[in-house]
Amino acid sequence: MEYKAIVIDLDGTVYHGASIIDDAVKVIAHLAKSYKVLFLTNNSTRSRADYVRKLERFGISCTKYQVITSGYASAKYIKQKYGDSRVYVIGENGLKKELVEQDITLCEDDCNIVLVGLDKEFSYSKMAKALTFILAGAAFIATNTDPFLITTEQVKPGAGALVAAIEQASGTKAIVTGKPSTFISDLLVNEVKVAPNEILMVGDRLDTDIQIGIDSGMRTALVLTGATKMRDLEQTSISPDYIVESISKIPTILDENQDR
Repeated sequence: MEYKAIVIDLDGTVYHGASIIDDAVKVIAHLAKSYKVLFLTNNSTRSRADYVRKLERFGISCTKYQVITSGYASAKYIKQKYGDSRVYVIGENGLKKELVEQDITLCEDDCNIVLVGLDKEFSYSKMAKALTFILAGAAFIATNTDPFLITTEQVKPGAGALVAAIEQASGTKAIVTGKPSTFISDLLVNEVKVAPNEILMVGDRLDTDIQIGIDSGMRTALVLTGATKMRDLEQTSISPDYIVESISKIPTILDENQDR
């Protein structure tokens, strides 16, 4: 099967925080000459436009239409499933920007949806307010349930830690719109406009990047520069098609596939 598109995770695959991973800029520029390239991230703290600016600072050129975030997926999901709604957001400005771009109303009172993403200012009072809305019947949506983030300084709690706290308090499971949900995979396939089996998904997490690829019929390549290490592969049934040291090896995978 000939690949037509490469979908690349960001955190842990292209960069760690403010540090680019070796050869990522060169490899992505090389891939863009022959394939459609999209970026897919569960981090909702930045908007798609914010990610474009961050990538440009590294020397990677793209448009916001090449970036799909869990925040963008949440905004599209709410617009499609709920139409006019009032959303209480636990999250940062990037998530709020994506909601506003879809003409979704943000609120602090009388909210019928609670949306939770990564929020570095998360507090007991925010959790209490979310709980009040959910117990009153509000829909509970999570951008993602990633338990942690790897930064240049240390490992930090991810959105999943916040979501779990509210799930425990409310007794309600969140609807997840980010990786590995079918909603974001369908959104991705619609954006890239090629068949799933013509896509190579590249990422560093087994339970999100690789799982979404497997579930949606893509081929998958695990890089070992982020969350997943070789020892983790011994403790899971999730099996990527390829395992490589870093994104620098992706062109080799593609060249070998063409030679078959």
